[in-house]
Amino acid sequence: MNNVEDLEIYVKDLSLEMIQKWFTAHFDTVESLSSGKKVHDFLLHSQGGSTPVMIVEGAVGKAWTSIWFKANKTPWNDDMACARSLNNFAKCRVRANAAPWSDGEDMDEWWQMTESGEESTVSWPNAL
Repeated sequence: MNNVEDLEIYVKDLSLEMIQKWFTAHFDTVESLSSGKKVHDFLLHSQGGSTPVMIVEGAVGKAWTSIWFKANKTPWNDDMACARSLNNFAKCRVRANAAPWSDGEDMDEWWQMTESGEESTVSWPNAL
């Protein structure tokens, strides 16, 4: 059973096509529900169930794309495991919140993995 209800990661300068290839590598079926200029909705199907996903291109600045799995019927237990998977697949810069959100938490503290796989924490949005 997965530890969190939903997952959200951010990826820098990665095409929608490459994100869809990553989905295909981990899910049985990738269904496109709608696609606009910046917002794209998918439904990912696997033996664990169906997971709705929203992708927002340019969610932070022009370079960062948000990938929000609205339900966690995924192979990953948390945001960081999901981000590591995308990094391993596409060798891209990816970020996830450093800790689950709760009242009073500093939401500017983010975990980051670089294209070469180096991990660190960054203050975001200052470190675009």
